[in-house]
Parts: sequence; C-alpha cells; structure tokens
Amino acid sequence: MSRLLLPLLITAPMLLACAADPRLPESSYQWERRQNRIERDWRAEQASAATPKAVPAQTSTNGAPTPEDRF
Repeated sequence: MSRLLLPLLITAPMLLACAADPRLPESSYQWERRQNRIERDWRAEQASAATPKAVPAQTSTNGAPTPEDRF
C-alpha cells in the first residue's frame, strides 16, 4: 500500500500545478473581448493622464504662502 501512496504523494502536486488556469478565456471570442477591454481601459487611462489635473497651491506647514507667492 505504501508503495503506491508515496509516488502518488509525489506526483499529485506536480500534476495539479499543470492544470489550466480557469480565469483565462477559452474561446477566441472571449480572448477578443478580453483584448478589447484591455485596450479600451488603456486608452481611457491615457486620455485621463493627458488632461491636466488641478493641483492645489503649495503652502508651508503653517498655511503661509510659499516664498515665490509673497512677491
């Protein structure tokens, strides 16, 4: 009995590690949809990075304006 158990205990983790990832798409349609979503998200991120964001004025720790703003 232990002769069969030892090889099974050794090979089982290796066989399970080779299993397909269920999170990945299986059909070409699913791959295409995934690729389109990735590209759409990337374009949206690039567009939002291109628009300047409002940056608050820098002040010192006590709330006084920075030296450049005093003149």
